[in-house]
Amino acid sequence: MKNNFDAVIFDFDGTVADTGKGVFRCIRESVEFMGLPALSEESLRTFIGPPLHDSYIRECGVDFEKADMLVKQFRKNYSAGGVFEFDIYDGIEELLSLLNKEGVKVGIGSSKPQDFVHIILQKVDLEKYFDSIVGSDPKTVESTKTEIISKCIECFNLPENAKILMIGDRKFDIDGAHSVGIPCAAVLYGYGSEAEFKKHNADFIAESTEELKQIIFS
Repeated sequence: MKNNFDAVIFDFDGTVADTGKGVFRCIRESVEFMGLPALSEESLRTFIGPPLHDSYIRECGVDFEKADMLVKQFRKNYSAGGVFEFDIYDGIEELLSLLNKEGVKVGIGSSKPQDFVHIILQKVDLEKYFDSIVGSDPKTVESTKTEIISKCIECFNLPENAKILMIGDRKFDIDGAHSVGIPCAAVLYGYGSEAEFKKHNADFIAESTEELKQIIFS
């Protein structure tokens, strides 16, 4: 089996795990707690991908100070139980196992707080497959996707000419990957759309983890 890439970086929400159930519930609760109008299902789906502060500002029409209060309330509720409301996408563990077997470095590059990523991966015994796990630091304003991907690449300690692929389900993953000079495979089983992926010039579009396998290996 031929490896087309030396390393693969996965986004987390909408790519490795479907965390929507817990995330959406805790967003609703935070908005209700702050006495703001309820958000539509369509609006809630836009929270998967970008930093939470940005999403609250955009979808709730609040300033940064109030967005920060919403984020803190969300994280309080999410850590109390929402973090465990998730499903791992079909075929993910099989793909991760194959990547390890074939000597491909594997990482996580996510805007989700790193502690939450670890909790979920440990819960389903998937952490063992990853060489690098980089998320945001909840003690600071979230890092950009570019910064997160760059840090993940640094952790691999690969040669400068190594071939690296980003896998994600939103435009932020595509733009972040391109900004550091690597291609991105966008997955349709997450929270993005084909129109979004084409607009942001995704290098590959995959409907399933089986199609991701075909992109990574030939």
